Amino acid sequence: MRDASFIAANMRPEDYREIACLWQNWDTRALGICAMETAVPGWVWSVWYQGQPAAAFGFSRASAFDPDFWQAWAFGTDRFRRCVPLMTRHILNLRPEIEKHCRRLQVISYKNHDLAHGWIEALGAEREGLLKSYGRGGEDFYMYAWTRRGKDLHAGPAG
Repeated sequence: MRDASFIAANMRPEDYREIACLWQNWDTRALGICAMETAVPGWVWSVWYQGQPAAAFGFSRASAFDPDFWQAWAFGTDRFRRCVPLMTRHILNLRPEIEKHCRRLQVISYKNHDLAHGWIEALGAEREGLLKSYGRGGEDFYMYAWTRRGKDLHAGPAG
């Protein structure tokens, strides 16, 4: 929780724009607590870069009544980009476990956060649609998802 709170307090501007617009009363400490408390047990991490926490990422339950429905999230400091290769390898290495435990994994991303969209798509997610006025100030968001069909977690027809 300490790492997530530190990262939230030092968040890069594009992550702040994406996350803060969802909160009625923005609170970096509360974001750190929320990230830890809603996480699927054992499925939350922080990445350190040059001696400081730089990125937090993980999976949370997207539904209180469906344990196989998860939501992925990530946020970071201005050193986040340095952490992306490690985070990507970690997520790809976990793919068999994700497929085993998760029927649907979704990500909700601010429409103007194009760098995030590129990473999400590179990880194989399918853009499912536009969530109009999802943010408290009327901001639009995209919904991305990986879904398990049969035995594997797929992203669209090529997944």
